[in-house]
Amino acid sequence: MSPGEVAAIVVEAIQGEGGYIVPPADFLPSLQRIARKHGILIVADEVQCGMGRTGRMFGFEHFPDFQPDIVALAKAVASGLPLGVMIAKSELMTWEPGAHASTFGGNPVCLAAAQETVRLLESEYVVNAAKIGSFLKPLLEKLMDVHAVVGDVRGLGLMLGLDIVKDRATRAKNPELRDAIVVECFKRGLLVLGAGTSTIRLSPPLLIDEEQAECAVRLLSESLSAATA
Repeated sequence: MSPGEVAAIVVEAIQGEGGYIVPPADFLPSLQRIARKHGILIVADEVQCGMGRTGRMFGFEHFPDFQPDIVALAKAVASGLPLGVMIAKSELMTWEPGAHASTFGGNPVCLAAAQETVRLLESEYVVNAAKIGSFLKPLLEKLMDVHAVVGDVRGLGLMLGLDIVKDRATRAKNPELRDAIVVECFKRGLLVLGAGTSTIRLSPPLLIDEEQAECAVRLLSESLSAATA
């Protein structure tokens, strides 16, 4: 495929379903340089990493030399009410009236929820995600001293993942154990999800406080012990 056949590149600033993977600092800027050279648009998929989740309003803001042409949002943008949003540069928004339609577009209840969500994020919860994320990540990293099956802790803000491995030296994935840990967490009232091959993702509400974060780590440690006993 030649560059002329590519209309756009869709990329997550921080991978969600892929395993909560944060790219190297130069990855997104380098991708952008290639795209600009060939006239290819960059679409930032911020459905999971956007709306304050990483301690910035958008995940791509952690990479100041990266500026997407289009941003896609959903889920958190209206606090769970059904809404999807596309943000684009003004030079791209040149559609004639009637060129695009949506059966349920502009639902007033969902739009009101989105407005209030943005207000709350800007007033306190983006800052809180950054603050509690900085508090929570070191606690999760300490689990590596106790549980050899934790091969890596990664993420930004309150988008954090633990990679569960068979052997830390080889980083061999352990999806079966990951799933068992998720079940043990559920038994203890801690809701976590799997992502990627063997990652446990922690994506708590952005209003979480330090006491709740400490409780989550304690329950997670208990679950790791139970699953590996």
